[in-house]
Amino acid sequence: MNLDYLCAMPKRLTVPESSHSGSAPSLTRRGVLRAGFATGGVLAVTTLTSCSESDGTSTPVGTGTQHALLAAFPQSVPHLGAGIPNRLPYLISDAEGVPLSELTDPVIFNVTLNGETVEEGVEVQPRNEGVPRAYVPLNVTFPETGIYDITAIYQGSGMDSQVQAYSPDEIGPPGVGEPLTAVGTPTADNPLDVDPICTRVPPCPFHSVALPDALTMGKKVALLVATPAYCQTAVCGPILDNLIDIASERDDLIPIHTEVYENPKEVRNLADANLAPVPATYKMVYEPALFVTDPQGTVTARADTIVDRSEMEELLS
Repeated sequence: MNLDYLCAMPKRLTVPESSHSGSAPSLTRRGVLRAGFATGGVLAVTTLTSCSESDGTSTPVGTGTQHALLAAFPQSVPHLGAGIPNRLPYLISDAEGVPLSELTDPVIFNVTLNGETVEEGVEVQPRNEGVPRAYVPLNVTFPETGIYDITAIYQGSGMDSQVQAYSPDEIGPPGVGEPLTAVGTPTADNPLDVDPICTRVPPCPFHSVALPDALTMGKKVALLVATPAYCQTAVCGPILDNLIDIASERDDLIPIHTEVYENPKEVRNLADANLAPVPATYKMVYEPALFVTDPQGTVTARADTIVDRSEMEELLS
């Protein structure tokens, strides 16, 4: 499979060992990347390394011969929580395993646990407005922890995948329904040792208010964790650009952008760079990620790894 457009996020930090007996073992961030999130590193690998270091292979295999599901989210670490809303972005590959740049028809999903139906006949429309790769975001609440079977049909091709749902307290980043942790974010007045505070050219306008202050202002907050210069994909930059366009028309929203690395210019290998405060505190092994809150600071939506303009507008509303 051609993975030239994909990147992984190698971190020096260690993913904490989970208390769940069925959890994935403790892994270094580099180990997570090399495992390819069990998906060939699809897009979730936009986390902090060069594309040349991503060497995973895709494990989900379609039952047909024309298409297959590719999970664009981490699968080698606790990522999906039981009892809370989850968003699972999937890519669809062609017969050779290359993700399709366009999807012309909806994808029909079924979700089961131990043979029991959890969701059936869920029709998900493809998304690709303002991003270079088409995807389908499946929204599902897993009723309990366990390994779930996901089957899907696209243009008559049967496809399948498996995902594991964990206890929410095992997941690093805040999920839907939880308060967004008030971690300091770099601003022009207080960079928090992050240099640069924005790798977009020119820098984005979302570095004037720190996250802890924003969460006290009685407005919705949109926190985007992304590094346009260092993720080396065509995804991070467009997502940030889309947020700039959308936020310019909103006075009820406080948008904040934080980079992933604290000191990328000081290291020869990004795997040796320190993480900025938010990804370090949230124990993130992927990016980009968009967190949306209500005026009280509770997470109402979280979009990991890829989100197009139309879906972003819906999540922000």
